Amino acid sequence: MPENATLWDLVSDERIAIEEVGCAVDVYLAEPTTQNHALGPDHILDLAAAVAAHAFAPATLVDAEADEPSRRMAVRSALLMARPTMR
Repeated sequence: MPENATLWDLVSDERIAIEEVGCAVDVYLAEPTTQNHALGPDHILDLAAAVAAHAFAPATLVDAEADEPSRRMAVRSALLMARPTMR
């Protein structure tokens, strides 16, 4: 697995369980300033930075008309495209 693998790459390679992504979404939505969130035994991800760097997630989160499923999907997409670091 390349050093710059995305979270999706790590999930696809079964290094991180997909359920952990759902938990990370919950953590971010409860506390959007969360940084260093542990994923699997070897990785961490700055959730706040991952969402902020995404193309449309920040706009979706501040959109008053966006429903909860849309917000969750925006955060999930942002996290899956992010690149966790090794602990």
